[in-house]
Amino acid sequence: MAYRDRVGLSRDGDGPARPSAAASSRTPERLLKSGPCLPMVQVMRIGRQRGVSVHRNLVHAGFVVLALVAVAAWAFGDLTVRLGVVTVIGALPAAGIAVGMRINRIVNRTAWYLLLAASALFTVFNYLWFMQLGLGREVGADGPANLVLQVFAYSSIMLSALQVIRKHGEGDRGGIIDATLLGVGLITPVWEFVLRPHLLDLDVSGPNQGIYLLKMLLLMGTLGALLRIARTAGTARTSLIYFFISMGATVVSVVSSLLSTRPGSDYYSPLVDLFAMIGYLGLAAAALHPSSTEFTQPAGWRRSRLRPVRLSHLGLVLALVPIVGSVPALFGGTPDDTLLTFGTLLVIPLVVSRIGLLMAERTADQEALRYQAHHDELTGLVNRRRFFALLEEAVRSGAGVAVLYCDLDRFKAINDQYGHEAGDEVLRVFADRLRSTLRDEDIAARIGGDEFLILGTGTTAGDPVVLRRRIEDATSAPAVWRGHELSFGVTVGVAYGSGKDMSADGLISAADADMYRHKTARRVPLEREDTPSAAGGDRVRSLIP
Repeated sequence: MAYRDRVGLSRDGDGPARPSAAASSRTPERLLKSGPCLPMVQVMRIGRQRGVSVHRNLVHAGFVVLALVAVAAWAFGDLTVRLGVVTVIGALPAAGIAVGMRINRIVNRTAWYLLLAASALFTVFNYLWFMQLGLGREVGADGPANLVLQVFAYSSIMLSALQVIRKHGEGDRGGIIDATLLGVGLITPVWEFVLRPHLLDLDVSGPNQGIYLLKMLLLMGTLGALLRIARTAGTARTSLIYFFISMGATVVSVVSSLLSTRPGSDYYSPLVDLFAMIGYLGLAAAALHPSSTEFTQPAGWRRSRLRPVRLSHLGLVLALVPIVGSVPALFGGTPDDTLLTFGTLLVIPLVVSRIGLLMAERTADQEALRYQAHHDELTGLVNRRRFFALLEEAVRSGAGVAVLYCDLDRFKAINDQYGHEAGDEVLRVFADRLRSTLRDEDIAARIGGDEFLILGTGTTAGDPVVLRRRIEDATSAPAVWRGHELSFGVTVGVAYGSGKDMSADGLISAADADMYRHKTARRVPLEREDTPSAAGGDRVRSLIP
């Protein structure tokens, strides 16, 4: 006698235990989908959503709190306190990136590894300055080794930013170029009227001025591109905004450091430390935020057209470099050859690339319009107008021309029983089967409803008969729509003509008449000769009485 034990095993007498039917039905998948467990699944899903929300809010709160700490250290602390806080906050990005890659399960990590390397280098850089300026110990913070650390750190950040731009800019290259040009244009007057005069006062050589200018142009161009990406990105938007904040604060810190430099003095503006700390916090928040998983994985973007306002902005940016660079000459000075050289070398390739993209977009739009004008939207086959134009060309050539007229069987019944969506699926399936059945040089068209035309050129009288059988065989398998098998058929009429006496209208009429004869013959079975109708001039000759 069978009995059931507590673990759901069924025994027959002394036989071996086996899983009972009830136990085998209680698989994890079935339990999760069963009624009593469904609320638990919903609770788990809500819990995960709330967990992500809490995670997101903690990142925002941490950024704000630590930013306030940075402001307090900048406002009330002396040099030692300020440098100590900078050193501690400067170490946060490295820790944040390491933790963020783990808890957010980041897959594409190349950009983050570059940022991790930069963060580690900046940590060493800040520690050396804290030891030298904050604690008064000579550790060579102003030596070439620390300068090399800084160069490699900035290079790693730039490489990471360029990778992000490349990944997210695939579908919005025009917008990226526009934003880059805008960033370059904004820094141009700042360079000419603020930064360059200060460098001249410091007696900085021309080549070194060029290095400073090139760095600022690249930083601002990158910053503009990142702003564009942060505005148009999908799920990665928040992480990219934090990264933009980090890069923007870095630019302000570099400019502040340059403007506060004094010959023979270690003095620098406290703003350098403040914006450096904001930059570090922004980078740490970018890594810790849940959206960092899509940091280099585009999940959506919004393409915007080049409207007249934006076009005028681009024109202004293009004119800024020569205008601003030539301003000193208006007051008896010498033009800024550095700006005219480096600015032009950077702006012109970007503008040429933008023009090339506009031409490519225009060509693509024209091709799309041409395709829409010549093809049926539902099936992708040639439409009526294009088919008749191609048929006229074929008739004028005088070569052998075959026209097949196809009318679907049971199509109306499918529409009535399952609706027009099912009917549309039948039309698409039939169109796909036509493509696989026809030769490459044959042309298929949907002329309306469930009626199709096929044009074959360079054929003999027997070729379209063989093709008719192949098309009829192609409908032997039903179309599958939402689990339903939709059986349908096709009746094909054939007409063939050659020489100068045939006409397009005659071929169509002959194929149409042949199709109706075949459809009638199916309703009233009769023995008929399987030979195509022929069309000559305006006269239609039927081989089937």
